[in-house]
Amino acid sequence: MTLTQQRLDEVIVALPHLETVLRAFDVARKWDDRPGDARPLYKDPEGADRSAALGLARIAVTDMTGLAAALEGWADSEGAGPVFHGFPRPGADADPLDRVLWNLRAGFGAQYCNWTPTVGKNRVVGWVPGRQNPDGGDGGDGGVGGVGEVSHGGGKPPRALQSVPAWAHDLPARRPTGVQVGVVDTRMVAHDSLSGFWVGPDEIRRPVHAEQGHATFIAGLLRRHAPGATLQMRPVLDKDAAATVWDAALAIVEAGQAGIDVLNLSFVCYTADAHAPMVLTAALERLDPDTVVVAAAGNHGYLPGADRRKAAWPAASPDVIAVGALSARNDGQPASFSPDGPWIDVLAPGENLESTFMDGTVQVWEDPDGPGPAKPERRPQEFNGYAMWSGTSFSSALVSAAIAERTVPGRVPARKAWEDLLTEAAAGQARPAPVPLTLPRD
Repeated sequence: MTLTQQRLDEVIVALPHLETVLRAFDVARKWDDRPGDARPLYKDPEGADRSAALGLARIAVTDMTGLAAALEGWADSEGAGPVFHGFPRPGADADPLDRVLWNLRAGFGAQYCNWTPTVGKNRVVGWVPGRQNPDGGDGGDGGVGGVGEVSHGGGKPPRALQSVPAWAHDLPARRPTGVQVGVVDTRMVAHDSLSGFWVGPDEIRRPVHAEQGHATFIAGLLRRHAPGATLQMRPVLDKDAAATVWDAALAIVEAGQAGIDVLNLSFVCYTADAHAPMVLTAALERLDPDTVVVAAAGNHGYLPGADRRKAAWPAASPDVIAVGALSARNDGQPASFSPDGPWIDVLAPGENLESTFMDGTVQVWEDPDGPGPAKPERRPQEFNGYAMWSGTSFSSALVSAAIAERTVPGRVPARKAWEDLLTEAAAGQARPAPVPLTLPRD
């Protein structure tokens, strides 16, 4: 897997441009040189593959390499040159999906004075990208090992607590205020401390992988620090904590339609060109402008060079609060795994946090030699319903909790609560450095 993993058999198209793109695919069959192969190059998207909520469609391509070759002939016939918008034509050994998109854009651009249809990739999102080993450990390109990989990057895996923590016996009273917090994440795990605090699909009764406890850990932080809120859980990440941006975007829109005040997105997606994935952008644009979106900045800050500054989406989107992690040293500095970049708005506690988790035997990823070449492996650990974990996912949850706790329906909207929180924290600090927030961690 690579940093910018995506579905290699799908093309995303804006609904108004769908028929135009499909016609180009059909015309390109003239240059389809697959010997004796009359199979269609794509499946016409119908039903769930056309989303009015997103204004997008996804086209399932049956032979991406064949389609790429056919579109190259079509683009040449339309007068496309070797370079379009500063990008040279990808060679025959390039990713077939990149070849398809380049030739689509170049072909239409040659016909219509550089106008192009809105097309893109169905990328993969995940919650804690990256491996400790610098070469990727699997023949990959190194750096952040891949969104959707079940690994922890600099954030480290969850650790079992020796006993039930004291705070679990003294949770603040639950007095619902009407504040709604949306959480797009994994499915929830049954936990007595969270009973009545959230609504959504049924819990996982017998989870196996540590990643399946991600949403439950986040919910526990929100329960402790925003006890009056109600969580609207929208599970989308699978048992390995990965999903496509298509599914994540639909969950975002669904959460927005539920009338939430705050939306917590503790997952990330990366792109090779550092541009926001069009599918996530479409979903965020459809949220009510009064909804405050909070997102994790990723756990790739331990990487050398430019990789530690790689923008993570949706956190790097303009109207999203991007949250990095503070070190447990209480010195106002970022944790070693927290990335660096001007797109990060605030830092919040994110190292060695305690919260609700799974009970029983759980398979946890561990890097046996840290940054060495050995591949991570799963090892069983016993948990008692609580854990210690690190990552910007949980920093994001604490910021969402702080905003929710300050929100008063009908009096103090979530956006005003966020503005007040940031103003107080930024007093006397020169921007654009991320603002460290003094938030309770225990």
